[in-house]
Amino acid sequence: MKKLDDSAAEQAKNLAAIAALAQETRRPVDEVKQVYEVELARLKTHARITDYVPLFASRSTKARLVRGVPRSTEDEISK
Repeated sequence: MKKLDDSAAEQAKNLAAIAALAQETRRPVDEVKQVYEVELARLKTHARITDYVPLFASRSTKARLVRGVPRSTEDEISK
């Protein structure tokens, strides 16, 4: 799994997004970070333009945390 972007500016933006999501969803920062990293890596692999990937990763992370359903379980359910 690819970790958060190495540049200091991107890392700061990602950490700020993670902290905001943790506060908004009332989930532990470690849990939010783990989900966010997975979503960010998943989206980056398919993105040609990456400017809005952190925004989409935040939205996807929030949706997963609110539903409380891991992605692997979602994939199994939809089959």
